[in-house]
Amino acid sequence: MDGVIRGRALLLVAATTALVAACGSPKSAAPAAPELPPLGPVAAAAPVTGSPIADADRLHDQLLTNTNLPPNFTLLPARAETPADAQGSPTDPAECVKVLTPLGEQLPGALTKSSVQYSGPNFSSIDIDAASYRDDAVAPAFSDVQATLRRCAHYSGTDATGIHVDYRVGGLAQPKAGDALAAFQVRTTSEGLTLNSSVAIVQVGNTLAQVAVTAPESVDAGVLSDLTAAQVRRLQGVVGP
Repeated sequence: MDGVIRGRALLLVAATTALVAACGSPKSAAPAAPELPPLGPVAAAAPVTGSPIADADRLHDQLLTNTNLPPNFTLLPARAETPADAQGSPTDPAECVKVLTPLGEQLPGALTKSSVQYSGPNFSSIDIDAASYRDDAVAPAFSDVQATLRRCAHYSGTDATGIHVDYRVGGLAQPKAGDALAAFQVRTTSEGLTLNSSVAIVQVGNTLAQVAVTAPESVDAGVLSDLTAAQVRRLQGVVGP
């Protein structure tokens, strides 16, 4: 599923819950959300060491599991891979549909790719995906995904039911992790409801991994950094949480 859809189900469920909770309650205007900080400088990939992961099962086994996550997160069924010629929910600009999609789907040339998704309390979610590339493809892939973000600082979309969705992309400070790291945040707003995603894209040798934490409230930066560090350790073959 594309980036528009990734958080859409949560938005629609949140909308239903909010409407039920609001019955009989006086309406009050929600305070305007602060502007997101601008994206920082483009992070450069580090020189590649080691070998790419060519086996999909091996890569999948190196993604985070429930034991690495905060409490009360449940593994969701594996997502169906989107066919190359499939049309996702449209965005304006059109290329911004790539934002938050798995790296192996938005960037060509991956030798292997895998992803996992977890749902948590209060409409939160954790999405993790990874793609492994040949030596000469790692740096262009890392650069290309960051370039897309800069062209999609503000974009919009419409889901299958015609609901308008507004997206804002901004910078996010995160500690160093892996061989190279780029972090950002996305604020998704639809009919007065908001989801906040904090995202890290980290290089570990020939592999790029994307860790995204989404919730209606602002995501604690420490949650993302802890998950990113744990994902790096697993890709490095370190046993344990």
